[in-house]
Amino acid sequence: MDVAKRTCGYCHESPPVLRRPKNGMLICRNCFLEAFEAEAHETIVSNQLVQRGDTIAVGASGGKDSAVLLELLYTLNRRHDYGIELVLLSVDEGIAGYREPSLECVKRNQKKYDLPLHIFSYK
Repeated sequence: MDVAKRTCGYCHESPPVLRRPKNGMLICRNCFLEAFEAEAHETIVSNQLVQRGDTIAVGASGGKDSAVLLELLYTLNRRHDYGIELVLLSVDEGIAGYREPSLECVKRNQKKYDLPLHIFSYK
């Protein structure tokens, strides 16, 4: 399938960047982000996963998965006024040559989002 010659199945304007496994539709970047955020919000609200005043600790490894989760929760909290406090939680396993760069990434995210960061160590 040559996705470059097709358009997004949602907006019918932009070129698709992927096919959604959920429904098989081709989707562009902007529509994917919009759908992803809307579905995450619906899941949070319909399952009452957070309540105003909750503190949510986001496990921050320095990898892309935890960075996406942080971005998603931060964005949805601001957009939908969940009234939750986000904090970053990271574990320093003491793996030389590996953990230092990952923790630097965590610290950059802490500054970017201006959130409290708690780093725990096995030591």
